[in-house]
Amino acid sequence: MFNILDNGAILLGKNFTVDGHFRRLFRVVTHFHYDHILNLDKSIEECSGIIATPITLDAVNVLGYSVPKHKRIDLEYGITLHIDGEKIRLEKAEHIMGSSQVIVKSEEGIEVAYTGDFKNPGKGTPILNPDILIIDATYGHPSHRRQFKEESDMLLSDYVMDALLRGPVRIYAYYGKLQEVMRILRQYKVKVPFIVTGKVGELTKIAIKHGIKIEDVFDDKSEEGKEIIRDGIYVSFHHVTEFKKRDKNATNFLLDGWQLSEFIKQIDQKSYILGYSSHADFEDTIYYIDNTTADTIVVDGSRSKYAKDLVEYAKKYIPRKSFILLP
Repeated sequence: MFNILDNGAILLGKNFTVDGHFRRLFRVVTHFHYDHILNLDKSIEECSGIIATPITLDAVNVLGYSVPKHKRIDLEYGITLHIDGEKIRLEKAEHIMGSSQVIVKSEEGIEVAYTGDFKNPGKGTPILNPDILIIDATYGHPSHRRQFKEESDMLLSDYVMDALLRGPVRIYAYYGKLQEVMRILRQYKVKVPFIVTGKVGELTKIAIKHGIKIEDVFDDKSEEGKEIIRDGIYVSFHHVTEFKKRDKNATNFLLDGWQLSEFIKQIDQKSYILGYSSHADFEDTIYYIDNTTADTIVVDGSRSKYAKDLVEYAKKYIPRKSFILLP
């Protein structure tokens, strides 16, 4: 009914492999971060279909994976597909745009679900109640707690607005997270133009196409974009790998979920690390486990060296449930 392989593939039911390649009828993609689309090219070749939310399927195309039209299965949240006696549906996960949780129901009526990456369980991420729950354990150690997480959106916006008083701002993060930050900054009334380029720009167009409220976005090579850059008051968005080439004439913010004890850390005169994450911390992961009605919790150890810590803690403090660590 389920398994987790060393390559990160989550096997659900008899027909589905999730977030990793295995020769099955269907590959499901919970979101388009690198560790969840590994070997997607092999799945496109060997599987009959690729299942994901429309945003995710559009995004993987930008990231270099061409899913043929006849293999592309766009699945909106809450819609059930019936496949070879099994049922599959996706539910929202608050992580990056298009992120989903996956639920598969067998012919015998047993439900197994996988959370994928998530945060804010019970708020932005619905808590699922299957028979068996497979849960992410990225921040699986009891020390992985963010005291400032409830205020992180407001703090991010405040620091950006303060920095704009001194000139341009550059934000560095992973794809998808950048678009979420754009949405949050607009929500908190940061009204200066946004500057994008390359894949960041293409993914932002996808976000806007699918109804995410991001306005006044300009490509750095457009005439409008060049004029805005000359004026010097804007926020530009860059992949995290570009932080080493940061601009000394701008205030630079690197978003890093592993900065847990303090929200902001200065690293040079104009550069800072912000403890801003799109993942649940340890406390929220335990909250999900404690509040789901699933009696069996399978902890995904393929993407976290802290999965064992999570299992040890949960066995001690939530003894009414049974825990399995895989692989």
